[in-house]
Amino acid sequence: MVGTGDGCHEIGDRIDCDGHPGTVCYIGPVVDTNGLWLGIDWDDPARGKHNGTYHDVEYFKTRYPTSGSFVRPGKVKTGISCPESIRQRYGLVDDELAGVDRDKLSSLKREINAPFLEMVGFSKVNKTQSAFDQLKVICLREQLVSSAGVPGELQKLCPNLRELDISKNLINSWKIVADICSQLTKLERLDVSENLLPTKIDDDLSNAFINVNQLIMARMNYDWSDIEWCTSLFPALRILYVPFNYASVLNEPPGNSNLRQLVDLSLEGNGISSWDEVLKLGNLLSLENLNLNSNKIQRIRFTCDNGTEKTKTFPALRQLHLSKNCIDEWRSINELEKLISLEDLKLRDNPVFNDDNYESVHESIIGRISKLKWLNGIEISREERNGAEYDYLKAYATEWKLLNPDDGKDVDESRRKEFIENHPRYLPLIEKHGAVEISTPPGGGEMKSDVITVEFVSTNAESKVKSVKKKLLKDMDVQKLTGLVQRMFKIAGKIPKLSLIPSNRPKDEIPLDKSLQQLSYYSIQDGDQILVRW
Repeated sequence: MVGTGDGCHEIGDRIDCDGHPGTVCYIGPVVDTNGLWLGIDWDDPARGKHNGTYHDVEYFKTRYPTSGSFVRPGKVKTGISCPESIRQRYGLVDDELAGVDRDKLSSLKREINAPFLEMVGFSKVNKTQSAFDQLKVICLREQLVSSAGVPGELQKLCPNLRELDISKNLINSWKIVADICSQLTKLERLDVSENLLPTKIDDDLSNAFINVNQLIMARMNYDWSDIEWCTSLFPALRILYVPFNYASVLNEPPGNSNLRQLVDLSLEGNGISSWDEVLKLGNLLSLENLNLNSNKIQRIRFTCDNGTEKTKTFPALRQLHLSKNCIDEWRSINELEKLISLEDLKLRDNPVFNDDNYESVHESIIGRISKLKWLNGIEISREERNGAEYDYLKAYATEWKLLNPDDGKDVDESRRKEFIENHPRYLPLIEKHGAVEISTPPGGGEMKSDVITVEFVSTNAESKVKSVKKKLLKDMDVQKLTGLVQRMFKIAGKIPKLSLIPSNRPKDEIPLDKSLQQLSYYSIQDGDQILVRW
């Protein structure tokens, strides 16, 4: 430990300098200079100038090639205790503005042209917060917390605390986190994100987190083994969020792992590229929610005895987030039908979607996954499901007919098996709705298509989307078309009025005002326009 005019420093201490956090890696002189220096490895690589070697002398090592530099001890902040931070942030301010900055208040008045603006209720809220023994939720994010303080101090100060956020502070070990939490006997939710906390330490921390059931560890530079070690400290763990770490390779949790108790898990942004890694967590029998957003997953496959069998993995999984991945094929969507409990799916920003086909993909996903109740945050109505399932049946009716001819011709069974594997939902849909009839014109010519392309044109000046060309089925009813238009023009909550402009009679405007009628009722044709007003 080295003493300075501003406090004491040790190797491994976390410090802050002008809002930039770093770690003390060296304390001492530097060649050709006078006085004491701190060698800092900055969290932000762009903050430093070298890798710890200066004038051909290696003083320390850095995590990045340019994250190291030297600063004088007096320029850094070394942090404060958790109780001290709570008093500073939540303490009583004997002022009618309860600590609101007067200069900022004056500036706000000028910005919004409100010279008589008053801050009502701040003093009352401040007095309530200042009753430390009544506080149940405390947020100390970026408050320079570095220690637990005097033993027992925090327990006396906040005996009823349930939730604690100590993310992005100057804490440098799990021992300090344990010293804080062991005093908070009612603590249930803990956020330690963006602290650099080495794992696998020798200290006995087994009794520090007895009642904590929610743990958030974002941006900790952890791999899966680090995460496993951390979760071993939390016997009551039910919810675990570890987004934006480096857990791209996972391990199957053993039978005695606390991970086996999870009901909610976020692995967002961990660089997972193989679905096989996700399957290693399939034995989490209580897991209901799984967030895999912002990874690199391209293919989804479950191992089953046949193509339509439900999977035994993730038996309780109800909600699955797969947005911002690399999924580019329908087989992966079909595989999700094998999850026995899936009701809520988020799948935005994958290659299988694009701006031109979003609505048709949305409908097709609904048709392929039987128990889905929510898709991309939108509740699925019974009418929408029935329409989507029927459209799915029609889309593959010709292929299915060729594989199941009425004339008794031989069929390639391998092709039929492949179809069922690729479309595990198709046979159940036939049982539910019946097979789609395909009419063939006399003479054995090609089937007449009932798919048309129309242009939707918005007449609203504030509409961000002016026109969209879309393929439709003539047997779609107006009610379903209205829902499609709401999503296309992003006007959820408003009921649009639709009118048909026939291409051969451009001066005519026919209101589409019968919600249960099919489009064919209005003699709609390929190339027609539909005006959209709201």
